Amino acid sequence: MSTPTLLLVDDDRFVRTLLKDAIQESGLEVRLLEAADGQEGLEVATRERPAVMLLDLFMPRRSGLEVLAAMKDSSPDTRVLIISSMDAEPVVEQAMSAGAVGFVGKPFHPLEIALAIRQALAH
Repeated sequence: MSTPTLLLVDDDRFVRTLLKDAIQESGLEVRLLEAADGQEGLEVATRERPAVMLLDLFMPRRSGLEVLAAMKDSSPDTRVLIISSMDAEPVVEQAMSAGAVGFVGKPFHPLEIALAIRQALAH
């Protein structure tokens, strides 16, 4: 079985670094890719077909919800986890109804990220 690919899509480099550190410390064996905004994330996802995408909601060029909608066509097998500081119930419901398989609020705990990824990979 090949190593699953994870794509981290967040315009905040610090958040991407925290996510990478959390994933590496969790012992998950994955190939990590990064994108610095929604448009780049969609381009990388279309080309690389990651198993899981960790996606921020509010980014330049394309929002997370726009990327999530486009993912249904470009990479329907990719499971999308939303990682956002906007974790009010209506936002979570909107993301989940748009096709996300999970939602993790910022700030997050590294164990929470690892658990969400494991659940997405098993989904």
